[in-house]
Amino acid sequence: MINENEGFIEATELVSVGLQLRSAREAAGFTVENIADKTFIRPDVIRDLENDRFDTAGGVAYARGHIRTIAKLVNLDADLLIVDFENLTGVTDRPMIDLLTENSATPIRREMPKLSYKAMSGIAAAVVAGLILVPAISSFTHSSTKKPAVASAPSASSDAGNLTAVATKSTDVSVIITGVNGATWVGVTDASGNQIYSGRIVQGATQTFTDNQLLYFVIGNAGAVNLKVNGEDLGTPGAVGEVLHLQFGPGQTSKG
Repeated sequence: MINENEGFIEATELVSVGLQLRSAREAAGFTVENIADKTFIRPDVIRDLENDRFDTAGGVAYARGHIRTIAKLVNLDADLLIVDFENLTGVTDRPMIDLLTENSATPIRREMPKLSYKAMSGIAAAVVAGLILVPAISSFTHSSTKKPAVASAPSASSDAGNLTAVATKSTDVSVIITGVNGATWVGVTDASGNQIYSGRIVQGATQTFTDNQLLYFVIGNAGAVNLKVNGEDLGTPGAVGEVLHLQFGPGQTSKG
């Protein structure tokens, strides 16, 4: 069940994990404090879980673990409860990059070796040095009247300009997500497949994400947020309750 006070539309196919936890706890005769004493989970986190608020648990993975622990204590089927949790939040135990690939949000990518900008600068310096030394050595061999590395060497400012041109960093991708209508779960993965964010964005909250290649997003309630991509306001990307899989790169100003 989705909480109408947070701007969600009620959806009968989603089962409230929190309601199941609270009902089972009360049926077992436990208070929140009893559960906290037995599991070492903070009482405020338990109350949030019972209200389907999972961000205070420390992330989706921690919330899943807490739910399993409490379920066993109050005689609930932990596996079935986790299925309801995954349906409610839109995440599973699998890595986020696998989910994105399965849903065609991004093609499967081969890992490519990465060069740091420091390494690129070193390579550029070696190339420039080679261009300077080869003509100088040739000139010294064929003419004894010219001093090596003096007449043919470019100026220091010219070298610096060449190095700067080689090592200039490309424009990053920047995505700003602002909660505008209730709340939604958001997962963000970078170009290397690392999950850099997993949590809820509520109305009035803002999160900013940047990367120098690509960013991949899974948004559980597309009508709850506003997107600003690379400086351009894209507005609300979808309808309330709609799950979207998006990707953005440097310079891109539309949904990928």
